[in-house]
Amino acid sequence: MDEITFQRNRVQAFVNSGKISKRDLAALAGLRDTVLIRARDDDWNPTARVLAALVRAIDKYEHDVAKKKARDELKRQVAA
Repeated sequence: MDEITFQRNRVQAFVNSGKISKRDLAALAGLRDTVLIRARDDDWNPTARVLAALVRAIDKYEHDVAKKKARDELKRQVAA
């Protein structure tokens, strides 16, 4: 599997996970929400610019979630 297909599948899996809405993901990527209308379809074919923006947004989201989780765990340990 090439890198583009891998990243497209990664975006589709993230969209299907429902972690955040397609609208919120598009906003986080600095894109209009219409770029994700058919993101669940097998033949979805985003431009390189759109795909790169979505991958960056997913990376940022996952980083922020991990950071918050680590911060919350540290607070629990300090409080104990």
